Amino acid sequence: MPHSLPTLCGSIMGSAFSLSARIHNAAYAALGLDYTFVCFGVEDPVAAVAAIRTLGVRGMNVSMPYKTAVMPHLDAIDESALVIGAVNTINNVDGVLTGYNTDYLGAIRALQEVTALDGKRIAVIGAGGAARAVVFGCVQAAARVTVFNRSAERGAALAKDLGAGWGGSVEAFTASHFDIVINATSVGFKQPDNNPLDGRLASHLVVMDVAFMPVQTALLQQAKALGCCTVAGTRMLVHQACRQIELYTGKTAPIDIMEQAMLEEIQRLKL
Repeated sequence: MPHSLPTLCGSIMGSAFSLSARIHNAAYAALGLDYTFVCFGVEDPVAAVAAIRTLGVRGMNVSMPYKTAVMPHLDAIDESALVIGAVNTINNVDGVLTGYNTDYLGAIRALQEVTALDGKRIAVIGAGGAARAVVFGCVQAAARVTVFNRSAERGAALAKDLGAGWGGSVEAFTASHFDIVINATSVGFKQPDNNPLDGRLASHLVVMDVAFMPVQTALLQQAKALGCCTVAGTRMLVHQACRQIELYTGKTAPIDIMEQAMLEEIQRLKL
């Protein structure tokens, strides 16, 4: 297969964004690897997959809106990514492109840093791509998952697909019925005043927000004020990136260095 010097990795995105490059390049430098990560803003995801083959790109992250579009053009897809229905990572090994989803691992690893999941009652808010990954991961970890979503059709379908319960609209969420609640919607992302669960939390909950800009969303701030244990979306983001590093390099990811680079970049972007 083709090769490059340095070894090239990157991200297929609708518009180029610097965060993944900062995280990955910090990891490669810490590991002493001659790797470089570049964010590609592309309009044609099929051509981008072909470029991976042509240029010998070692690994490629995939961001929305292309996580589903690339799937028919890969050689193999990991079972978890098939069930979730989205690929966020393409691993190129000797010219064979395999699609993975590391988002669900990021969510589970972040949660497991603060609590066990087996048997826990988890409410997931949302029914988009992030929610599918979170629900899948929590079900795999033997949690009792209930989905809440504004659109009943989408929410009920997600719950049925992944073996979770359907709870109804967000207004139907009752804190006393759950141990953990996860916001897997876009509400709060780059919206520092928006909280999808405003006034609905209770102090016993573990509260996670997949939104990572700002780092402390309005949801997390309210949860902390109540005394809840909280998990920031940045922790999920860095854990999913760690799995990508493991796939692309075969080495253990330097999570502390990656997290520092991520937080510094978010601060630089003032988000």
